[in-house]
Amino acid sequence: MSVLGHIGYGVEKKLITAIVVSGRALTLMELIDDHPGVLSVTHHHARGTDRRRPRPGRIVWSERDLLMVLVEAPQADAVFSLLFHAGELGEPHQGVIFQEEVCRGHPMMPFLIEPDEGPQPQ
Repeated sequence: MSVLGHIGYGVEKKLITAIVVSGRALTLMELIDDHPGVLSVTHHHARGTDRRRPRPGRIVWSERDLLMVLVEAPQADAVFSLLFHAGELGEPHQGVIFQEEVCRGHPMMPFLIEPDEGPQPQ
């Protein structure tokens, strides 16, 4: 992934959001992590209820994964297409994907947390 040189208004960016079947976002994230133009990728699990109820008083829970990709605008269509086909989003009930322009974006930078060694003996 690109790093801090792309923060701010200097480069046009797009945000691609995909809501996919539970368990699929991590695979898609690994697929595009090193793709050219990808600035940041994150995913998380979501759970909610459906508005349609099969019987009154009964709630149906639905679980999905949410994938968000911050990408440079010139490469956005290629990344979008890759996610669409790899996620089988053209098939019924597999999810939805969309992209939007963003004015400013900050790549998420991973960091390592060093384990605390505790007090050092003297």
